[in-house]
Amino acid sequence: MERIIGLILCIGLTPMANAEIYKWIDEQGGVNYGDKPVTNSESLELDTEKKGHINTGASREEKRKNLLDAMQEDKDREQKEQKKSREQKKQQERGCVLAKDRLARFERASYLYDLDKEGNRVIATKEDRSKRTSQLRKSIRKHCK
Repeated sequence: MERIIGLILCIGLTPMANAEIYKWIDEQGGVNYGDKPVTNSESLELDTEKKGHINTGASREEKRKNLLDAMQEDKDREQKEQKKSREQKKQQERGCVLAKDRLARFERASYLYDLDKEGNRVIATKEDRSKRTSQLRKSIRKHCK
């Protein structure tokens, strides 16, 4: 019991920490703060008992929210880029299939023709046929990687 009373008295009689902060301006005009007095320094009184007088919670929460928003934007942008890449790949594969199919039909056909303005068939020459075939082969090389 005596120990408990002694402990309570020691805690109650212990002086509160009283830190003094000093502010001064140096030769270059810069403002400085310290815990030891310097020539031309003035003492600042701070209320160390008051809790929550420095409001960092709101700005910290705001920074966290901004970071989360930026991360979500990055994720959304990456998903859009992946979707665009997949669509381009699908188009390229479709172009490949179409070009191969058309080339196969060109090679199987005994002759090629176009329609004129009246709807009549105009048969392609051998040079025109070889030109179209080489264009299709270039298209296949382009789309079928």
